[in-house]
Amino acid sequence: MQNVLSIVKTNVNEMYVKEFLLYMRSDKGARPKTLIGYETDLRRFISHFSTRDVLELRQQDLREYKFSLVDAGLAPRTVNRAISVIRSFYEYFVDHDDYDLTKNPAKHIQGMKVPRTMPITLGEQQAKTLLDGIMLTGRYAVRDYAIFATFLYTGMRVSELISLKTYDVNFEDNYIHVRDGKGGKDRLIPMIPQLSNALQIYLQTGIVYEEASKNASRSTVNRYKCGRSYFVHGPDDHTLFLTQEGKQYSRKGIDWLFKGYTKRLGIYKEGLSLHALRRSCLTYLHKQGVDLFILKEISGHARVQTLEHYLAIDNSKVLDAMKAHPLHNHHIDRGLVEMVRGSR
Repeated sequence: MQNVLSIVKTNVNEMYVKEFLLYMRSDKGARPKTLIGYETDLRRFISHFSTRDVLELRQQDLREYKFSLVDAGLAPRTVNRAISVIRSFYEYFVDHDDYDLTKNPAKHIQGMKVPRTMPITLGEQQAKTLLDGIMLTGRYAVRDYAIFATFLYTGMRVSELISLKTYDVNFEDNYIHVRDGKGGKDRLIPMIPQLSNALQIYLQTGIVYEEASKNASRSTVNRYKCGRSYFVHGPDDHTLFLTQEGKQYSRKGIDWLFKGYTKRLGIYKEGLSLHALRRSCLTYLHKQGVDLFILKEISGHARVQTLEHYLAIDNSKVLDAMKAHPLHNHHIDRGLVEMVRGSR
C-alpha cells in the first residue's frame, strides 16, 4: 500500500513540476539554462517528499527541508537558490484558482546567511600582463588578444561574448551590441579606442593584413596575420570569435584558453575564472569613479544591488566617498545647543 501511495504522489508531484516549468518557459520566457536549474531543484524537492502531495505541505515541512539541504553539505547560496525556486513554484499555484492553495508555505522561509568573501579579480598589472603576454606568446595572437580585450574592456558575460556576431560590432558609432542577454535584454556597450583597434585588426577592417595560408603548417603561419578570415571554413554564419575548426567557441573552450595563458604567464591563482574578467572590468571602472547605475547598464544587471557581489571595493574607498558628502565638515553649534537647553 505504501508503494502504491508513493507512486501516486510522485506522479501528481511530477505533474505539478511539469506545469510550472511550462509556465516558466511559455509565459515567463525563462532560458533553457534557467529551466534546467529550476527542474534540478524541484526534482530534488519532490523526491524528498515522495509519499506526500507537495501542495499539502506546511511551512514547518519546508523549514525542515531547508535544513536537510544544509545537512547534505550544500553551500548557503545553493540552499538559498533552492528555497527561492520553491517559493516561486508555490506562488504559481496560489495565483491559479484551479488549485486549492491560498497561502504560499515558503513565503516566510528565511535564507541562509552567506559569508561575505572578497571577489577574486585580476589586478590592473596582471590584466596588462595577460594582454601583453598574449601578443608576445599567443599562437593566434590577434584573435586571442581580441577575445580577452573584449572581456576586460566591456565586462560582458562569457555567454554573451561567444554569441557575438561580426555585425554586432559597430565601428562607426563605437559600440558592441549585446543581443538577447540575461533576461532577454539587449544593450549597447561603448568601445574605447584600444578595443576598437584590437577588433579591427582581428576583422581586418581598415587595417589590411595578408591572409595567412590555410594550407601552411602551424609552424610557418604568422600568428600576427591570423585574422578572422583565417578561421572561416565553409559557410560563414558571422560568429565573431571562431575556433581553429571555424566553429563558435564553447564556454569550456574559452576557459581552457584563459587557464592556459594565465598559467603560462604566472598570474593564475586558485579560484580565478572567466567570470573574474567581468568582475575585474567593473571593479576597474568603479575605482575610477564610474557611477553604479552606469555600471548596471554596462553589465546588464537588473538591480544595482547585484553589483555588490562583483565589485572588489576597498572599504577605505567607501569612507573616502562618504567624506565627499556636502555636510561632511558641518559641526554642532555648541552655543545653539546651550541656548536650546537654557530655554527649557
